[in-house]
Amino acid sequence: MKRLAVLLAGFIFTSMSGWANDWNSNSNQAFIFTENGIEFSVFQDGQFDFFIPNSGPNVSAGFRTSNVNFSFNTGYNYNPYVQYDSYGAVIQIQNTPIFYDNFGRIHQVGSIYMDYTSFGRLNRIGGLQLFYRNNMLWRQSGFINHINRSYVWRPWHNYYAMPAAQFNLIGYYPYRQFYVPVRHIYYRPYINNNRHFTFNRHQTNYRRGANSTRSQAYAQSPRTRAERNLRSNVQRRHKEINASRNSRLSSANTTRRENSRSISEVHRSANRDASSRVNRAAAPQEVKPNVRRNQVSGRSSETTSHRSISQRSTRPDQARSSNRRTSEVSGRNSVQTKPAPVTRTKHNSERSSRSNSSRSSRNR
Repeated sequence: MKRLAVLLAGFIFTSMSGWANDWNSNSNQAFIFTENGIEFSVFQDGQFDFFIPNSGPNVSAGFRTSNVNFSFNTGYNYNPYVQYDSYGAVIQIQNTPIFYDNFGRIHQVGSIYMDYTSFGRLNRIGGLQLFYRNNMLWRQSGFINHINRSYVWRPWHNYYAMPAAQFNLIGYYPYRQFYVPVRHIYYRPYINNNRHFTFNRHQTNYRRGANSTRSQAYAQSPRTRAERNLRSNVQRRHKEINASRNSRLSSANTTRRENSRSISEVHRSANRDASSRVNRAAAPQEVKPNVRRNQVSGRSSETTSHRSISQRSTRPDQARSSNRRTSEVSGRNSVQTKPAPVTRTKHNSERSSRSNSSRSSRNR
């Protein structure tokens, strides 16, 4: 009993610890989860495979390894339930929309988002975060969503396959940058639906409505009350998905802009530091003559200042001596000039007295 309990505990631990089948040995392992009743197997490079349990082969009763054609990439015909775009990419499975990034990697399945590293490896699926070391998967943390909290192994999970080489949608150029596919509501299986693949994926001049002729083949109208109810439910759900996607893309664009601004600021500061260092390194050779000139000018200014100070110091003495000289001269002049008017007045008085006396004598 103890051994059985240990085996069960080990099985539960291994089933909950890893989302990828064979994730330690396979270089492009898959991560398996379910969304709207569809089982997806997403690989690390952005390609995927899927299986519809309700509309595909019955593999729950017993899976046969001799006839492995249960998934989309293994060859099972899911054309009655799949909508393609002009590039041959699956953009909708029944009423579950699928979105791609500019390079053709799967970016969203229903309400589950996916992100990639700078070297093109899957690093996030919903709430599950993946960590790499030397371009190899190292560890993982979290879970995708409340429905996919842990990985549950199934016998057919080892048989999910990569798409064929001619159906590889990943490109080195952002060929889907301006391409907006048109999705229609799925009511019933399609008739005579075929996949047309465009090998030239370097056409980046697609605009909205470019695949209108292709999408018209998937236009259906509701016939019964159940289909009308399905239409309202699908429209409401698609609006929610598009709103959340637009908000997420806008926030991602703002973060990218902020990161680009911060990076540009870092580059600018680095360039400024480098230029300042260069200027500092070249400054002594150019500044030495100026320093000498400044020293000479400083000396000359010192001499002129000393001269001005000495002149200022001598000016009061000169002023004092000049004042003394002027006072002495004025004093002499005053001494010499004072008797003059007195003598003049005496002579005048004598002359007047003489004239008066002469006059009186004459009269006499």
